[in-house]
Amino acid sequence: LHPIDIKESQSFAPKLALEKRVQRLLECGGFPESYLNPGDAKRLLIDRLAYVLREDLRDIHDTSHIRGMEILIDLLRERVGKGLNYANLAQDIGVSPPTVKQWLSVLERLYIIFVIKPYSRNIAEAIRREPRAYFFDCSASTLDDASRLENLVACSLLKYCDLQRDASGQELELRYFRDKQGHEVDFVITENRKAITAIEVKTADAKLHPGLRYFVEKFKPKTALQLVLELKQAKRLNGIAIEPLGQWLEKEL
Repeated sequence: LHPIDIKESQSFAPKLALEKRVQRLLECGGFPESYLNPGDAKRLLIDRLAYVLREDLRDIHDTSHIRGMEILIDLLRERVGKGLNYANLAQDIGVSPPTVKQWLSVLERLYIIFVIKPYSRNIAEAIRREPRAYFFDCSASTLDDASRLENLVACSLLKYCDLQRDASGQELELRYFRDKQGHEVDFVITENRKAITAIEVKTADAKLHPGLRYFVEKFKPKTALQLVLELKQAKRLNGIAIEPLGQWLEKEL
């Protein structure tokens, strides 16, 4: 089960306007208890992370590393949507890079985080590049509002990909794009390793993101979108749709 997304939030808070439901997800996350009790959301997040590490961890991993994994979670909360450099994380914690990689795998198995791999036509090249981590609780980021918004969209897109895979057998994967020249797109949905949808997330900038334009010209996905949280009117530039973020996620996913 995935956390509450924008579309599902209407069932939990039918009297709230779309904008307020989006804001509540950003502030409280999509776990039902937190979403329905906004005043307790921060405490519930801390309690949930502590419980998972001190109780669920015992079933799958050595509990002597709890403190190190707590530090890793704190570091990841500061780096939501950023490349995961195992050597840098290891140096900050005081362990080896293989240990960090193993701990990240454990956090994935505990459904604290999910990892998005880079998109590339060259499989070997994609494997060598850094993945990015997001939290299943989209309010977990301590970086800034933009990172929580990106995390919210990541949760919604992952949920969509998983649903399509389970319901219709589509081989969808959620990826991101960044090349050596610095061109970057927040999310790429692939089907059978071919890019079919490219999505860039913005809080307020309605100008067309150059990385998205570059990706469309090079890879020619079926759909390209720039989702903007604060956008008065949808428009289309160079064949790329610029859409209000909340409305699109509620109607299309």
